[in-house]
Amino acid sequence: MRWTLFCIVVPLLMVGCGGGGDSAVVSTFAPENDNLVTYVPVDIPYADYAAGSAELGGWTVLQQSRVLCGFGALMQNHQLDAAAKAHAKYLISVSLATGQSLLSHYETDTTNPNYTGYTPWNRAEVQGYGTQVGEILESLVWTYDVSNPPALPSLEQRGAQSMRSLLNTVYHLSGAMYDGSDVGFGADVQVAVNGTLRREEYRFGSLNGYQHTNERIRLGAGKLATYPCEGSSNIPSTFIPSNESPNPFPHMANGQAMGPPMYIKVDSGQVLTISNASVMAGSSTVPITLLTHNNDTNIDANEVFVIPTSALDTHTSYQVNFSGSINNTPFSRSFTMTTGS
Repeated sequence: MRWTLFCIVVPLLMVGCGGGGDSAVVSTFAPENDNLVTYVPVDIPYADYAAGSAELGGWTVLQQSRVLCGFGALMQNHQLDAAAKAHAKYLISVSLATGQSLLSHYETDTTNPNYTGYTPWNRAEVQGYGTQVGEILESLVWTYDVSNPPALPSLEQRGAQSMRSLLNTVYHLSGAMYDGSDVGFGADVQVAVNGTLRREEYRFGSLNGYQHTNERIRLGAGKLATYPCEGSSNIPSTFIPSNESPNPFPHMANGQAMGPPMYIKVDSGQVLTISNASVMAGSSTVPITLLTHNNDTNIDANEVFVIPTSALDTHTSYQVNFSGSINNTPFSRSFTMTTGS
């Protein structure tokens, strides 16, 4: 199985991010062990994604995450759905035609029947939406012998796991918690067979945006939201920075692991400063590092990441504490989360 993550956020100025990685060919899939992120029950808006679809899986995970952690629920937008779906189809059609798996925010082949626009905002505009959008993408490729097919996940499981993968990152997580009030999802799977070898190309993406300034989700002056948050469980214990591009920790070797990124955000236009932070399992303190606008220009002044410098223990409860200021007004916050496998 080869998987790739890619994201881009486009508010008034463009910030791009993405990544990729390789692992062994999939031989099995066990739904009971697929590192599900679970939550306390929350109310989320209705969406008309088809039952069993990857879009429904992604929608459910993202909405649960945003509502539980205070980032605000999104509303399904069919124009963004159409833009995301068309781009997924474009990426796979190029991949199958060239034999090279493609993941990109940009469409360059204008002769391709699935072409709808060069950039995410071009494609959103073609569908009748505006140009203020952010896009996050994931790619999965399964290659196996048709005589011994693996137990592959269902489409809904694929979409749910795609969103979980995107949330267990730095730049993709920021994109997933973008403050546009609309969202659209699109996924596609197509298959190529060469003799006894079968290759399944899967693409998943979401577009989050707004058409008018008053449609942006605002936390409020002096208020913040975090992901994970109180009530988050089965959070992945490991994050591999080299699977993102640009790598948020470029000095780290390929495959070197850290703990899951923890995202803190206030409304844009405010300045968030973290002066103290800790992650603890009982009386044991976990070494951490901070990513801020001061040491990573891909991060805005209204957001900070707290990241353990090594993988966390599995199936363990951690208390996260931090304090600082929002526009020079002091605050403190703490929450407890639980890791999975």
